[in-house]
Amino acid sequence: MNRNQKEEPSMFATIRHIAVMTENWDREARFYQTIFGMKKITNGMTDEKGEYNKNRGHLSDGVIGLALLQRQPGFRSGLDHFGFAVEDVQLVRDRLKQHYPDVFVAQSQSHVPFAGLRSHDPDGNQFDLSQKGMANVREGYVEFGWDQPRWINHICIRSGRPAYLAEYYQRIFDLEPLEGLSGDNSYYLTDGKVSLAIRPWDMVQYRGHMQGLDHFGYKVDDLEQTKKDLD
Repeated sequence: MNRNQKEEPSMFATIRHIAVMTENWDREARFYQTIFGMKKITNGMTDEKGEYNKNRGHLSDGVIGLALLQRQPGFRSGLDHFGFAVEDVQLVRDRLKQHYPDVFVAQSQSHVPFAGLRSHDPDGNQFDLSQKGMANVREGYVEFGWDQPRWINHICIRSGRPAYLAEYYQRIFDLEPLEGLSGDNSYYLTDGKVSLAIRPWDMVQYRGHMQGLDHFGYKVDDLEQTKKDLD
């Protein structure tokens, strides 16, 4: 897939943000910068002492912003939420009110550099919402950045009702099915650049997995070289 970030996307919604809870920002940031070539696009985050640290910030592959959030007591480490940039936030709210009235939409905290709103899908997976011109959309999230050979190309969710969840993301965000991939009770949607994989979960076949956000993945230019870099 040719991912030219200099062209504005034509889709109604694009995945622009992933957040991971971690206890060691420096180690995690160094890993993603060294192995995948990600670059810092914002300045300042809360550190392990609860203080503002100007040396921390969100990373990016040119399209997807990766927020490495300081894990606080009571929160688990790992993938926490993701985020959409949409053409019209009000239209998203109208669709949610019409089709999923139990879904809650909240105002984001003012210090968050990407999202104006926070919501969730019917399984409880949380996502941020942003729109061009929102006050929270700032620094490296204002526009698309650059192209690079190693980039985030999918997010995976585990669900006990994958068909229902896939319908939700198509109905609310106009994500499109990826031809030839869906099947085996799994659904693969795309915003035109990044894919959302919705895979099954149950207590028999997938007991070792948890429901919810499962992982995110990269497309790389050279798999063998990436393996060597990881060693």
